[in-house]
Amino acid sequence: MDFKNRPFQFFVLLVLGMTWGSSFILMKKGLDAFSPFEVARWRMVFGAAILLPFLLRHWSGINNTAWLWLLAAGFIGSGIPAVLFAAGITRIDSSLAAIINSTAPLFTLLVGLAFFKLRVSWKGALGIGIGLAGTIFLIASQKKIHADISTLYFALMPLLGSICYGFSTNIIKSKLNQQPAVVISGGALFVVGLPALISLALDGSLTALQSDSARQASLLYIALLGVIGTGIAVLVFNYLIKQTTVLFAASVTYLIPVFALIWGWVLNEDLNPSVFIGMGIIFFGVYLVNRKKRT
Repeated sequence: MDFKNRPFQFFVLLVLGMTWGSSFILMKKGLDAFSPFEVARWRMVFGAAILLPFLLRHWSGINNTAWLWLLAAGFIGSGIPAVLFAAGITRIDSSLAAIINSTAPLFTLLVGLAFFKLRVSWKGALGIGIGLAGTIFLIASQKKIHADISTLYFALMPLLGSICYGFSTNIIKSKLNQQPAVVISGGALFVVGLPALISLALDGSLTALQSDSARQASLLYIALLGVIGTGIAVLVFNYLIKQTTVLFAASVTYLIPVFALIWGWVLNEDLNPSVFIGMGIIFFGVYLVNRKKRT
């Protein structure tokens, strides 16, 4: 796969958007029989398991400093957001969670400017602003948050998850860029997946699974979420970070709401005509962010 080819980079961005846009529905299905914390832990276990064989091939080349940054990237970029997003969609639509997730490029920019000496052109910054404006427009079109003000609390959980993504994306680009993408992905998931598996064994979740058909059915959705949406997709995403820029890779979160809203419409979540205006604004923001002439 030629990640240095610009059209291919945009294709990968689109596929990632489709994959992660579907992950919110899979989380929702997993919550039919599991708590948010259980969904998050199982997701990390499946994601780590699919990449572990590839990680073992590079194990001896990972030094202690790299493991520390992998630990940070794993918990900040995978573990904590997995809990926050799963908890958030217990009360808000999965499509709304995806919309809130679109703030991640903004936080990637702000965190990069504040802590990682990131520099962007005014067009890149303008693109982030326009994309965020499109996201705000989409949020304003949602009825549930106006009908029940308490849902704002649950909407803050995905927002905090997006802030975590902003930190982890910059950590990967600035501190782990010399590591192979499979080490970044597999290592970060391993450091959260192993504790997750141990905790599932200790609290009886593994035993309870054997005699509960409803939990077994929901686990299939979580397995799909963990293997494809977490393990494989994160690996591809980290390749994208290494071969492009932080802002280019993070702009995938502008595409996620498009596909999440389509799934939401299929499952009768709120979707009105103004959504398509918001989508157009978001795509224009993505275009500006990804202009070649930027610092």
